[in-house]
Amino acid sequence: MLLIRSCVIFIILLLWQFPQLMLGCIVRFAAGKRLIRRVGRVSVYSWSLRSGLSLGWFCFVPEGADERIIAHELGHTVQSTKLGPLYLLVIGLPSAVWALLYSLYSPEGNYCWFYTERWAEREGVRLSCLLAKSCAHEEDH
Repeated sequence: MLLIRSCVIFIILLLWQFPQLMLGCIVRFAAGKRLIRRVGRVSVYSWSLRSGLSLGWFCFVPEGADERIIAHELGHTVQSTKLGPLYLLVIGLPSAVWALLYSLYSPEGNYCWFYTERWAEREGVRLSCLLAKSCAHEEDH
């Protein structure tokens, strides 16, 4: 029964996030990125670009990215799960525009001033805390 439930959830999430998952697959296979981590269904890859990108279950971070950047991009994957087919319009497009313009318009150069990034930052911190508690719990056993 648990296997059936897991399969149903997987299919629902796949359909819910389909647009960004397809784009994530294209980016992943077009450029042959290096897998650096898996977090649940999400695969985190490093690439040579200086910015991050999150598309469904695919995160792309700059080579040598620190934990804060990885957590931030994982925060975008949480947004994708919550917003489903609206993610690209509500988060993806505004975030891409902000990434290009923030140095010109951001108060004090704060990248996370913009709503898409502030929300991703909060979700990333929350996810990191959950993972840390989970890891600590596993180490206790």
